[in-house]
Amino acid sequence: MSCVESRMSNYESEESPPQKKRRNEKASPRWWWSLPDAVALSIVARLTRLDHAALSLVSKRHRSLVASPELCRARSLIGCTEASLYVCLNIMPDPNPSWFVLTRNRQLRQIPSNPYQPLRSSSSSFVVVDWGIYVIGGIVNGNPTPDVWFLDCYSHTWHPVPSMKMARASASANVIDGKIYVFGGCRDEEAEVFDPKTQTWRNFISPIGIQQSVVVQGKKIYAVDEEDQSFCSLPSQCPSWTSGKRDCKPGNRNDWCAIGDLLFCRGTRGRILWCEPDELDWKEVKGLEELQESFCGLRHVMDYGKKVYEPCKPTERKVKYDISKLSCNSSGNIVIFWNTQLEYPEGLELKSAEISLERHQESEIWGKIEWSGVILRDDPLSHSYSLNVLFSAPVYC
Repeated sequence: MSCVESRMSNYESEESPPQKKRRNEKASPRWWWSLPDAVALSIVARLTRLDHAALSLVSKRHRSLVASPELCRARSLIGCTEASLYVCLNIMPDPNPSWFVLTRNRQLRQIPSNPYQPLRSSSSSFVVVDWGIYVIGGIVNGNPTPDVWFLDCYSHTWHPVPSMKMARASASANVIDGKIYVFGGCRDEEAEVFDPKTQTWRNFISPIGIQQSVVVQGKKIYAVDEEDQSFCSLPSQCPSWTSGKRDCKPGNRNDWCAIGDLLFCRGTRGRILWCEPDELDWKEVKGLEELQESFCGLRHVMDYGKKVYEPCKPTERKVKYDISKLSCNSSGNIVIFWNTQLEYPEGLELKSAEISLERHQESEIWGKIEWSGVILRDDPLSHSYSLNVLFSAPVYC
């Protein structure tokens, strides 16, 4: 190597670090580093969650902004949140609940379960507040617990919350004006209210024996006791309760949810019911006959242009169950879940369907299946024999 070549080689090696630094400066403009944290946080808050995952790899500052607890608050204030459907399952023989989020291709993706909580049954209550889910009470080691946990749905981390005054299991919980109202689930029938801002619980007078409760239009609580007597209350105006009509049609009606100013619930044999809150005169959602027939082990075929139902072929036959959970999503549509026990050795699968609603007449609600399919297949090697949907709701974060 000549002396000139040697000097050029040394010059290039000496200049490489500054050149590399200049390239990094071009990738991350200097103005970015001079921005106040509040301004930088406002910019990052406008990006999607997928962008956040990539952004956290750029630098320590980007990573700290993405991990900041203020990011979700900023996204909520400027209306840049994204809705995801969260689902909690009990997959036996594992007694611990498993948590999932429904992906865009309509498959359940598992997220971390609560690593700090001992074994819990299906007796917890769940409510969504801001960008997370509160898990309230339940059964721990065979006894009711007052414990409350918060699942941060942005970071998928678990945080303890101040415990209730009373241990509760199978309570009914709702959210009004950002506060959590918990009814029943213990011998002392007095309800409790939790304020997430002050992190405090206080007592709230309520009727005895509340079995179901739901909030309509975000303000009014409708509840039914164990004798099918209805009550309503406007906590923001007056803590008292007003007696309403009695639910005159006996039967199992679970998973009450409010969509608009109407109540919906799941009945039996694949039926979805609806009613006016002040009337409690439950009627069946029409247009879902095909779905209901599928629960009975029938399949439809076309015969001269008409749908005809006939039993499934032996090779198609599956043991089917009723609707196991009913909830609503961010679009205001109903989401239902049901299990299918496949023939050995295929194991269990969980199916779901989204149903849009339309009011044809004053006394008729029609449903339309927007999509339906398998969202989770259990590994046969896991030897699972039961799958139960404990909770499902959309979370904005």
